[in-house]
Amino acid sequence: MAKVSIICRQCGDTALLEACAVNRARKRGLNIYCGRICAGLGRRTNKTKAQKVEEKRIYDMAYRDKHRDRIKKEKAERFKRTYDPEKARIERKKTMPRHIEYCRRPEYKAYKREYDRRYRAREDYGEFWESFLLIQDLDREVHSRMTDYEIRQINETNCKIQKRRRDYERLIGNKS
Repeated sequence: MAKVSIICRQCGDTALLEACAVNRARKRGLNIYCGRICAGLGRRTNKTKAQKVEEKRIYDMAYRDKHRDRIKKEKAERFKRTYDPEKARIERKKTMPRHIEYCRRPEYKAYKREYDRRYRAREDYGEFWESFLLIQDLDREVHSRMTDYEIRQINETNCKIQKRRRDYERLIGNKS
């Protein structure tokens, strides 16, 4: 076999390589190296692990967006094939005490209270749910500053039933 003298792209030394390998590399537009060590070093990107992880994360996001339907279908099929209700029940039973403790935490209770409030407002008032929540907040603020008794006195709605009954009796009493 014929040997050809080349200059290594990595280290700059000259080396003798087979002509067929050199011609193949030149046709494909590849770099030519003197040996395996220089070829390995030449292909390195010299990126940190953090850079590689970030690039992989971005690539994965794009891939998932592009193939979302296929991935979702494959996951559903795999779940149907591998789901065992008895195993799932045992696993749920194992994690139940931890979940109960989580639900008792004050920050979870505050989150859940707000979540339920928004959920009920959306269910009951549709597109006007935000307005309803504002009215509720306003009402809560008013009641925090005044008692219900004071509000009724200002609006003159205290003992309203009794007033109406007396007015009605007075009206009927005049007729007789």
